[in-house]
Amino acid sequence: MTIVYSGMENNYLTLTAPPAIADEERELAILFLDLRNFTGLMEAQPGQTVIQIVRRLLTAFNHIVKKFEGKVVEVAGDSMYAVFGLQTDLKTSVNNGYLAAKTMFQTIDLFNKAYAEPYYGAPLEMGIGLHAGKVFVGEFGLDNGPQLSVMGLPVNIAARLQAKTKELDNDLIISEYAYQLIADRTLTTQHQNVKLKGISHGQQVWLAGKPYNADQDWDYLMAISG
Repeated sequence: MTIVYSGMENNYLTLTAPPAIADEERELAILFLDLRNFTGLMEAQPGQTVIQIVRRLLTAFNHIVKKFEGKVVEVAGDSMYAVFGLQTDLKTSVNNGYLAAKTMFQTIDLFNKAYAEPYYGAPLEMGIGLHAGKVFVGEFGLDNGPQLSVMGLPVNIAARLQAKTKELDNDLIISEYAYQLIADRTLTTQHQNVKLKGISHGQQVWLAGKPYNADQDWDYLMAISG
């Protein structure tokens, strides 16, 4: 949407804009991911080297998202936000999101075994939150033109689930709603009711990952790529 500055009257700026196409309500699977534990790597390597490592991992994760018919909505520093279901039904999209998460964990495990652990003695880790629900899908952009926009409460919940992985010491948290649509019933999970920041009602979730490395520093490296 292009905003046109139409004039200044009585010291107030008047804005006009062409009519926008209404966002479409869709039911999607939503995945938030955050990479962690860069302290040892940052001590051993120049910051620029670590930035390149992060970008390569996120590039690999983007390929995984595409493989499972998803779309990356946003990348910020060492975090990624993706949705599944733009071309598939909800059950398929949730299972694709779950399989994408599993593949991402396998990818970072391979990276740790081949690179991080032998050279720096410590693995990189990540937290993932997976949820599903009705969101509004459209296009919005400022300087770089229209880009995919996905907004709604389920997006906030998915982000909070990812943030909760640290507190609950489990690197994959799946909402009750998403979990009921997953076909893999061999999951080793723990059911729990949690309070999410900014969400008024308690949420039923499943801890579907593994505990973090207890020897690692919990400090995040935020906004490391400009």
